[in-house]
Amino acid sequence: MSGPLAGKRVLVTAGGTREPLDAVRYIGNRSSGRMGVALAAEARRRGADVTLIASNLGVAPPDDVEVVQAPTAADVETEASARSDADVVLMAAAVSDYRPAETEAAKRPKDEKAWKIELEPTTDVLKTLGERRRNGQVLVGFAAETGDGGLERARDKLAAKQVDLIVYNDVSREDVGFDTEENEVVIVSAQGERRVAKAPKAEIAAAILDEVEDRI
Repeated sequence: MSGPLAGKRVLVTAGGTREPLDAVRYIGNRSSGRMGVALAAEARRRGADVTLIASNLGVAPPDDVEVVQAPTAADVETEASARSDADVVLMAAAVSDYRPAETEAAKRPKDEKAWKIELEPTTDVLKTLGERRRNGQVLVGFAAETGDGGLERARDKLAAKQVDLIVYNDVSREDVGFDTEENEVVIVSAQGERRVAKAPKAEIAAAILDEVEDRI
């Protein structure tokens, strides 16, 4: 397949992880995976060989890409690490920052007692990839933030995670972000910031990959 990314291997993570509490319950988030799926589709359209690490997608993956299921944060860590030599890595999945310290094998019966749950941090997959990245690789992280200071926190992540780009979006808004057809982002880099106005996620994906191409 021809295109500006022909011959490049692109790794995309998409969706939201689910961290089991017991046999039927989990801690999760609202991510549908639409943004990551749009990125995978756009990268494939530009000729790349694409692997999509899928965490509980609420939408269908694009055609003609390799799909690897990764329902938990630990699964994302394993699958992304195994493919960390990709030319471009786009970490669009909403990977849980915490998981239950203990998981019950069976369904916990309902009773009148409080269920106290201890949470432990998961591995920061993006930071790990940043520490291991090879020369020439383009690494992109995403910052789903809420409230005042969200963009500033996204800027801080750029250096902390050792990445080329951080894509910031405000997930407190109901019209963009999680589980919507559109998004509005700021693409943060060491060279400056690019604001991308509210648009369908396919168009947002194209803007992000334009920035990636400039860095290959």
